[in-house]
Amino acid sequence: MRTQQRKLLDVLGMPNVSFKIPVYQRVYSWCDAQCEELWRDTLRAGRLNSEHFVGTVLYSVEAQDEDAARQFDVIDGQQRMATLTIMLAAFADYLRSLEETPDWIDAGVIEQTYLRVGDDIHVPKLTLARADCETLAAVVGVCTMPDEPSERVAENYRLFRGHMEKGADFDPKVFWRGVQNLFAIVAELDDDDSPQLVFESLNSKGMPLTMGDLVRNSLLVGVGHKEQARLYHEYWEQIEAAIGDDPDGAKLNAAVHGWLAIRFPRARIHNAGEVYDVFKSYIIDVYDGSLEDLLEELRGFCEMFGETIQNNPDKKFTVADWAKGKARTRAGSFDDLRGPANSPLKRDLGASRRTFT
Repeated sequence: MRTQQRKLLDVLGMPNVSFKIPVYQRVYSWCDAQCEELWRDTLRAGRLNSEHFVGTVLYSVEAQDEDAARQFDVIDGQQRMATLTIMLAAFADYLRSLEETPDWIDAGVIEQTYLRVGDDIHVPKLTLARADCETLAAVVGVCTMPDEPSERVAENYRLFRGHMEKGADFDPKVFWRGVQNLFAIVAELDDDDSPQLVFESLNSKGMPLTMGDLVRNSLLVGVGHKEQARLYHEYWEQIEAAIGDDPDGAKLNAAVHGWLAIRFPRARIHNAGEVYDVFKSYIIDVYDGSLEDLLEELRGFCEMFGETIQNNPDKKFTVADWAKGKARTRAGSFDDLRGPANSPLKRDLGASRRTFT
């Protein structure tokens, strides 16, 4: 892993480079509190003309054609990069609204350097995942706003524009100097690094990862973008819909626990905090099928789980009906590692397990 301290604008403004949030990542989730804090930090850095550390940015380089822009997959730092992009889009729109254009900054330069890939008005510099994608693309001027825009992206854009439209209370020079003083610790993953291992390590502090974050990321991180999108839409979206509202991941945690009780009966889970580690052990050491088979089975189990808890919220869920006629496990003994050793599931999760045990 190659690590260096860089200004956040220099990262976002790398020429002929686009950033993509993989589909397995969280949706964009910064609210007013985080945006207000970044706004205050930016203005303070501008007033004092001092650097301000905003955190880490971690990415891996996706394979690409020679003539295409390089694409970086953002493993960590999407909330900061997305919020900076929204703030810059608001600033570019603010500059265009002025009666007299400043001679020290140009809205077009901001758009071509930080919001889009050069002169190509159809390629955004940063592409968010899932429901946030089209709204951010509209904010940076690549497309029209969707009929049902992403709430967080749209509201945060309005928040920043509101601050900039306060007349004498907003000094654009101070703001721009502050943006230029934001810096981060930037790391590029090597081919031998495990994205899932690094993702888990970096997110062990701050807002806890839910069971959904961990399982979704661990299963989808090792496949290409098109396959990630297909598997996400065909399986994971339906898993989330079946589980329903689950902000802390407790329902999915219970569902995976129940599924493991059938698929991995030799493992003993004593509390909710052990479920994900046992899940990883099952995938690495026992499971012998394909990723799609696993997702299909997990989707079916979660649909039954969700239907049961919705119809009988006070009834304890049992897995007896789902388990009828199904094999106890898809592999032999715990030590029978018959799955392909170089598969994405075993490679990425295996690296994580070896490090934490």
